[in-house]
Amino acid sequence: MMHLEGLSLFCTAAAAVFMEAAPFLLLGSLVGAAIEVFVSEETMTRRLPKSAAGRIVLGLFAGMLLPTCECGVVPVARRLLLKGVPPCTAIPYMLAAPVVNPVVMGSTLFAFQGDVGVMLLRCLFVIVPAAGLGIALRDAPPRLILKQRPIDLRAFSEIEDAAAPADVACGCGCGHDHGHGAGGRVKALLFHTAAEFLSMSRFLVLGAVVAAAFKTYAPTSMLQMFSENALLAVVGLMLLAVLLSVCSEADAFVAASFASFPNAAQIAFMAIGPMVDLKLIPMFYAVFNKRIAMALIVVPTISVFAMAALMALGD
Repeated sequence: MMHLEGLSLFCTAAAAVFMEAAPFLLLGSLVGAAIEVFVSEETMTRRLPKSAAGRIVLGLFAGMLLPTCECGVVPVARRLLLKGVPPCTAIPYMLAAPVVNPVVMGSTLFAFQGDVGVMLLRCLFVIVPAAGLGIALRDAPPRLILKQRPIDLRAFSEIEDAAAPADVACGCGCGHDHGHGAGGRVKALLFHTAAEFLSMSRFLVLGAVVAAAFKTYAPTSMLQMFSENALLAVVGLMLLAVLLSVCSEADAFVAASFASFPNAAQIAFMAIGPMVDLKLIPMFYAVFNKRIAMALIVVPTISVFAMAALMALGD
């Protein structure tokens, strides 16, 4: 009976993680597809700041205008890179936008009863590694850091046999002729969205299964052991953030519930989760080359731990 109860909890937790993240992944796929279909590479590159510093700052704070949850930000970042947006803009955006955006900043303030300091520190803990990676990648060609080539949508053309051919392709780069009219662009948008979502969702399922296994079978006494020491508290909540894979819009409320942990550990929990969790890690390795994927995991982890440790020891 206990085994069946545990299996039931595991299935429920896995489904909950997937259902929580899937709408944001779909939204991210839609945004990425819209960029692919409606925004030309020339437009993207022409509107970018000329200096590397300006491009990094744009990436860090673009989430204020284009807020994206971490569940859907990887497809958006990939599309930006394929459109010629430099890594020093796209990578900081991918890491910072899930936290440095009005929705998440507001939820953090609400969860911590209006504590502006906690909200600003959370943003700082995210901005530092995002900016560091932006600086490190400032001279890297956009497509060089990607592992995959653009998704080929020609397989989807089988469902469009009745469509009238056009003389010139739509220019979205998918290898399929969608036509020039509004209907053709809508079809292109839907095809790109579907392909992006299907490509990324299998990694979301993997992350949901592993996160659910931890939620179901990890002993609760583990957290009590970590909470007794400031540095162990930071390590414990960072590890928990990676394993739980809570969406950035909701993780502040989870962090606030760990009232016995120091503020440094709570902020570390809220900072590392949106940058490195079990939903994101498989996506990183699927989209980026191995060295970049490793950097996307290691740099935020070390940076957040170092800042949280200094904060915890200084209290």
